Amino acid sequence: MSQNNEKIRVLLDLDGVIRDFVSGLISVYRRVYPDHAVNFVGSRNLEDFFPIGMDIYRFIDDHLDDILIGAPEYEGAIAAIHNWNKYFEPVIVTAQPRGWKYPTFIWLGQHKVPTNEIHVRFDKHNVAGVAILEDFVDNLEAFRATGRLAVCIDRPWNQSWDGPRVRTVDEFFEYVWNAVNAKTENIKEV
Repeated sequence: MSQNNEKIRVLLDLDGVIRDFVSGLISVYRRVYPDHAVNFVGSRNLEDFFPIGMDIYRFIDDHLDDILIGAPEYEGAIAAIHNWNKYFEPVIVTAQPRGWKYPTFIWLGQHKVPTNEIHVRFDKHNVAGVAILEDFVDNLEAFRATGRLAVCIDRPWNQSWDGPRVRTVDEFFEYVWNAVNAKTENIKEV
């Protein structure tokens, strides 16, 4: 089932799954613009939720390290990876724009995310693993198209996903564990 025949190799996206990028962004934004009201972020179009509109992307570039390094984890995400580490080989797969990987590596180290492998790439579906936990529908669809198990972590911006959905990283591990032990047709490693 996995390369070392002992653990089940699974892929975990970072932003939107383990690291709460949006909360990190809002925290830094409110520090810089304390009088601005930020709307609930319900899609990936960040410009729709911040008063500065399209300038939010320049703001991110200007404050990138503070946003990425200071972003919190989603509650219980890292603990779940630790708790299931006996059975799973967690692989971090993250699509990061240029310049984001260094603060991301710092964040992963500061939070002691238990992984032996990190992939920074946009073609996550080309990374070996039996399943992926992801928040972006396009990535989920590409992974599912390979015949493997694509599981969506429930976020406001991915409600169009029609496949398996979980609320937490812990639920993902339980879902994959049950699927592997039931030997469902979608469990294969490419």
